[in-house]
Amino acid sequence: MLRGVRRTALAVTALVLLAIASPPASAHDPDSPEGRAEQSELLRLYEPTWRSGTLIAGAPLTCTNGMVDRYPCKNVDLLSFLPQSALGGGGSSSMWHWTDPRDSNEYILYCRSNGVSFVNVTDPVNPRYVGNLPSARGVSSTWCDVRTYQHYAYIGKDGVDHGIQVFDLNKLQGVTTTQTFTASAHFTGLTFSHTLWINQDTGFLYVSGANTCKKGLTVYDIKSPLSLRQVACYDREKYSHEAIVLNYNGPDTRFTGREIAFNFTGPSFQILDVTDKAAIRVLSSLAHPGASFIHQGFPTSDFKNIIVNDELISNRGGSPDFVYNIEKLDAARYVGKDLSERGEFINHNGYTVGKLHYQASYRGGLRILDTTAAAAADLPEVGYFDTEPAVNDSKFSGTWMALPFLSNGVIAVQSMGVGLYLVRPTGAAAVR
Repeated sequence: MLRGVRRTALAVTALVLLAIASPPASAHDPDSPEGRAEQSELLRLYEPTWRSGTLIAGAPLTCTNGMVDRYPCKNVDLLSFLPQSALGGGGSSSMWHWTDPRDSNEYILYCRSNGVSFVNVTDPVNPRYVGNLPSARGVSSTWCDVRTYQHYAYIGKDGVDHGIQVFDLNKLQGVTTTQTFTASAHFTGLTFSHTLWINQDTGFLYVSGANTCKKGLTVYDIKSPLSLRQVACYDREKYSHEAIVLNYNGPDTRFTGREIAFNFTGPSFQILDVTDKAAIRVLSSLAHPGASFIHQGFPTSDFKNIIVNDELISNRGGSPDFVYNIEKLDAARYVGKDLSERGEFINHNGYTVGKLHYQASYRGGLRILDTTAAAAADLPEVGYFDTEPAVNDSKFSGTWMALPFLSNGVIAVQSMGVGLYLVRPTGAAAVR
């Protein structure tokens, strides 16, 4: 639209999942009969209903008196919005980021049910959809995940015969019109996967919820980026939903420089030393009272605590996170439930940058929490951008992923089947 002429007209269509009473395994294991039924129902209800909104671009909109455009907000300005119809259609779930070291252009890799969209967000007020990588074999799945290593993207999908696509991101340089790309490589050593994580420092890809390794944590060496070589399998738990793996540089100096994984498995999560792929070691196994589906978490910047979300316990009202002390990795302990509950929506993935934790909260949109008092399980909310202004409840629609890793302080906020928002936190919520 023209500068300053920007009003969105999103037709609100609810995404309904099966009853929350379903056990966590069926909510996240598409290979089980319950999981297949759930996925079929989800796709039936969700895929046809993605909403076409109006492009917002050309000038930033300021959060004023708790609103920006039609969205409730606090300390978050809206820079732009690309509707799903302008990104290749289909449904959407995860996304990731990549900065081209040759020209410093920044990209969002936007996972769709039918492919991956590449969006140049170097100018966040005027983002450009530059290309599409269709899904392998033309399959479709709501659950898609993407991560990057060097100048390659790795894409997996759950519940379908997709494998992992590898795409050379150098192909994006200089693209001026939208392109349809082909994968640089296609790994078929696994069929499906739920989530991916890559340790940039070691060149290992961690795959959760795949058909390999009894749906545990499968580890691949990708130092030769176009070929994946399986080097480990951790399958002591029934299921691995997601893993965060980092080279450790925290207060427990016994583990300095070692490769530490936080493996989220539903009923609990584990802290693993995965340095020796042939002898993965469990340092701690943890759960909070009443845990339902421990979904994901991310450590505070000082590595003293980890903030964990429970995707199904949130359905019971309120949106608490859970804090664990990890100052001793082999004696980690539960601290408590977040004292600052913010509404009856479901928390999803969260990531910490500096003192702030940026969380995707489905119908609560982007929520920004101050971790200064995390040791006391106190995470006050300092900012938000609500992508679902008409609703605020425990349903699986809205924001699945929010990324605070762009170098310009912009947050990419994905809304399932709706599109991509680029926002800039301000004041107490600004990336720092």
